[in-house]
Amino acid sequence: MSVKVAICDDDINIQFIVEGFVEKLLELHGLKAEIECFDCGDALCEEYEVGRFDLIFLDIEYKGRNGVEVAKFIRETMDDEFVQIAFISGVSGYAMELFDYRPINFLTKPITETDARRVIDKFVRLYSQKNEYFSYKKGTAENRYNLSDIIYFSSSARKITIHGKSGEEEFYSPLDDVYSKVSDKQFLYVHKSYIVNYRYIQKLTYEQVVLFDGTVIPISQSRRPLIRKQFMEIKEREEV
Repeated sequence: MSVKVAICDDDINIQFIVEGFVEKLLELHGLKAEIECFDCGDALCEEYEVGRFDLIFLDIEYKGRNGVEVAKFIRETMDDEFVQIAFISGVSGYAMELFDYRPINFLTKPITETDARRVIDKFVRLYSQKNEYFSYKKGTAENRYNLSDIIYFSSSARKITIHGKSGEEEFYSPLDDVYSKVSDKQFLYVHKSYIVNYRYIQKLTYEQVVLFDGTVIPISQSRRPLIRKQFMEIKEREEV
């Protein structure tokens, strides 16, 4: 299986170093790297197509469109929430500014193999979810929905609605049965009527979760301590 990687840095030596690390580390996971290199953010944006890359190593400091602007273009203009972005910089003061663009990691130059391994190991964990499916029965037919595309489930009576990147699907089932299938896949059972995919949560407060598309979902009072605990546990694992 191949992983499509972009390396965007105006220093050709950085391109070579990162390319070598990525090829080696993905091979250790049984994956082949398909790598494209760009020397500026404008070039990457001009050729950008949703689905073209799985992972981008993106330098921040450029003449012209910088890395923060490129990330904004990818997330907002292209509406691509699935490509993973690892920022690269010669300084370490960008962390809060970059949070809005959901980076997989932030690397400070000079980049070491240990730095790259941290990114690749986390990426592989996330990438494996792209090939997982949620199975459900609709009438007599067995259906599947890509797990990583599911934003949240909602329930009304026994009718379940999958709210996903590929549209909505409805079927009948107890919500408890749905959760039993996704409880170990970073989904949070925030309310008796809602199960939310952690990866689409922009903000969690004590009373509600706010998703990246602006959807606000309440958290049941009885579930609030557990949901906060589960959220922080997932967040800590993601940061390893």
